Amino acid sequence: MSKQNPKILVIMMRITDNQHRIAKKNFVAEYPKLSQALLNRTLDNLSKEDNIFIFPNDLTHTPDLDKDQKIFETVNQEIKTGNVIGFLGCDQERLTISSRFSDKSNDHFLHYLLQKILNINLTSLDVGLSPEDKLYQLLIYLFPKYLQAALRKGLYKEYQRFSHNDSHVKGVIDVGNHLKRNVPFMGNVAYTTREFTYDNPLMQLIRHTIEYIKIQKSFVALLDSNRENMAEIVRVTPSYKLADRAKIIRMNKTKSIRHAYFREYRKLQELCLMILNREKHGLGYQEQKIHGILFDVSWLWEEYVYTLLPKDFIHPRNKDKTDGISVFSNRERKVFPDFYHKELKIVLDAKYKKLEFTEKGINREDLFQLISYSYILKSEKAGLIFPSMEQSVNSEIGKLAGYGSQLKKWSIQIPQNASSYSAFCKMMENSAEIFKAIIDEEVGRK
Repeated sequence: MSKQNPKILVIMMRITDNQHRIAKKNFVAEYPKLSQALLNRTLDNLSKEDNIFIFPNDLTHTPDLDKDQKIFETVNQEIKTGNVIGFLGCDQERLTISSRFSDKSNDHFLHYLLQKILNINLTSLDVGLSPEDKLYQLLIYLFPKYLQAALRKGLYKEYQRFSHNDSHVKGVIDVGNHLKRNVPFMGNVAYTTREFTYDNPLMQLIRHTIEYIKIQKSFVALLDSNRENMAEIVRVTPSYKLADRAKIIRMNKTKSIRHAYFREYRKLQELCLMILNREKHGLGYQEQKIHGILFDVSWLWEEYVYTLLPKDFIHPRNKDKTDGISVFSNRERKVFPDFYHKELKIVLDAKYKKLEFTEKGINREDLFQLISYSYILKSEKAGLIFPSMEQSVNSEIGKLAGYGSQLKKWSIQIPQNASSYSAFCKMMENSAEIFKAIIDEEVGRK
């Protein structure tokens, strides 16, 4: 069937993170291509796919990211989802994974976290857009982040062949072109040069993406806040012509950046192609390939919690593991709590899990983790911080036998049924203030 046939039946499914009891048999039958591409594959493995964007895994190699976590995991012939949200598609199959705090039309929680962590205004995403359209807009919002990550490797250079026709011959004479252009001879000679230059198809593609975003009214502020990087790309692409866009897209499709050192440029290249081909082919420009955008929401949650804690808490994961704690006194081995404070003798872990209705409130792995951190740091208190839906939690897990550290769990209540994104933000700020007051009391700062 033709790709352009408007009668193609699109199969759509919406699920949420941390969801259980999806029958594997039914899912595989209805979504054969997506199930084949996704079941039991890790984030790290999926991030190698050209058309899948995983934030922030694509932008950082920070070891604390849980690259072994899976989008779907099979347990007893049922599929469960993890801490990943976003959109995935393959041919006519479309899958949206929303946060468990979202409703059918809006995912205010995701947008709020992205706004807080990335410092970008996402209010335009709320205006009557489909989930796929909203996620497409998120790709545009993330473009500066991908550009910044690539530029950390320096501006991309490669050899290019240029044609000249002047009297300053410094390359290989192009006989055919010379005879075409310079007969009778008037002093010019046609020749070609091979130069190592920034003005190449990849940098041109980035330039075309910038120019495309410039004409989208919703994203003017986005470009203004990233003016320096944008200006640098404009500076090194003097041969840019709007009329060359289709040619530049073709050249980049046929010549992907494959060198491992330029991985960030490879993801940026794919992102640019996805943005520029949006109108023709939807979120994925190659229908036979899996495509999409995913967010590691456990990372977003952890970074958000950090913004709410009192000053002087150490966040090792945010500092590329430079503030880990030593397990042994006589040899090097370190572990990395999410947050700790030596003077206040408290250690905290951010968990994006359903914990509000669990009686004991903590699984075996998380418990042993907290015990280890508490013992090494000689902490008096240790606890988990998680998002809750129906109630705010401030409760004790128990006092450890032997050493005696007090284990607790606290939640930040996520608003439900907000009438608008602005209303959600106000309610979320209120939840955050309640949590901060609790933590201030716990650490002795009333």
